[in-house]
Amino acid sequence: MTLGHPRRWALLASLTISYGAGAFGMLGISPLTPSLVEGFGLTRLQVAFIVPSIYLGGLFFSLPGGRLADRLGARKSFLGGLALGAVGLAGAAAAPSFAAFLLCLLVAGIGWSVTNPSLGKAIIDVFPGRERGVAMGIKQMGLTLGGLVGALALPAIAAALNWRAAILACGVAVALPVLAGWSALAPLDAGAVDVTHTGTRRRPPLDWSWARRPALLVFFATGLLFGMVQAAVLSYLPLYAVQALGFDKIGAGLIVAWTQAGGAVSRLALGAASDRWLAGRRSVWLALTGAVGAAIFFVYARWAVTGALAAGVLAFFAGIGAYGWVGIFFVISAEVGGPRQAGLLTGMAFAAIVVGLLTGPSVFGLLLVGADSYFVAWAAFAAIAALVTLATLLAGPAIDREGTR
Repeated sequence: MTLGHPRRWALLASLTISYGAGAFGMLGISPLTPSLVEGFGLTRLQVAFIVPSIYLGGLFFSLPGGRLADRLGARKSFLGGLALGAVGLAGAAAAPSFAAFLLCLLVAGIGWSVTNPSLGKAIIDVFPGRERGVAMGIKQMGLTLGGLVGALALPAIAAALNWRAAILACGVAVALPVLAGWSALAPLDAGAVDVTHTGTRRRPPLDWSWARRPALLVFFATGLLFGMVQAAVLSYLPLYAVQALGFDKIGAGLIVAWTQAGGAVSRLALGAASDRWLAGRRSVWLALTGAVGAAIFFVYARWAVTGALAAGVLAFFAGIGAYGWVGIFFVISAEVGGPRQAGLLTGMAFAAIVVGLLTGPSVFGLLLVGADSYFVAWAAFAAIAALVTLATLLAGPAIDREGTR
């Protein structure tokens, strides 16, 4: 629809709030780690399995989840994914053992993996091209804010009650949009598969022609590398701030907050900029985030910036490089897929990112331990970010909207 849905901004508000509630529950597992260590008596090695258990579902189910979004429409697939996520979290709250807890997180992650392709399809269905960047940026702000509120509230719940109550609160938060948003999101059903004059649904065959486009495969590979960078910053920047820069734990937390602020602001700003300028060449903006990341990681590799203000500013720009690309990446994926395959290709994009999220911290950690130097690890990730920038610029003309017309 060229002009967009007349209620698109109200629909986006409902989607963003619902996505934020989902993020409260799903991302809230991470700040509960200390409580889980105490509750299950975990070793440091066992802690490494908690967050990946959620993302593992995305690795295997984001692609079929995208196909489901294309067939059923955004409302049913999005809210259905949240419902499954809530069931998994409720099960985790009652898990009798750590193994059962991880299995329940896997179930919750399968539901969560459906939400991103569903939201990508929703934005393609109701927004015109000139507004999709800012719409995706606003949607991603919901993710950031939901995770922020969860990080503040859930440890307090665990301290006042126990970790099971906090996990149950996660499940309730994820379930609420399913109940509250069913009617509000009804207009999104128009984006389901076409209905013929006989009233029967046409189910188009699965089209794998996109897999034969080298530029698109390069684009998905950049998503994997972007995911590696994001997960490495999320996992190791706090330790770097303490061990290499000399900050205390509170100071390291402020450094992390600066990165989150940079990511939140840049997702919205870059999305709006990609709508206003070079709208047909969104990959240029994607490359910009890679270049910013490469520059900041190079600084980390060469100099130990210990001044509080300077370190905070660097962290803000590190957040742009590590987190600012996500909204534009999903917009490009959805636009390449078009109305029929927006969910499928957004799901493929999410799967590529998940591989990076799962591998990035391990790669950084191995480099750190092997060289016994943060500077070597940061230099390697500066090179990865630079490679992403170059690959995006080379592949961009063939995948942007200008190249797909």
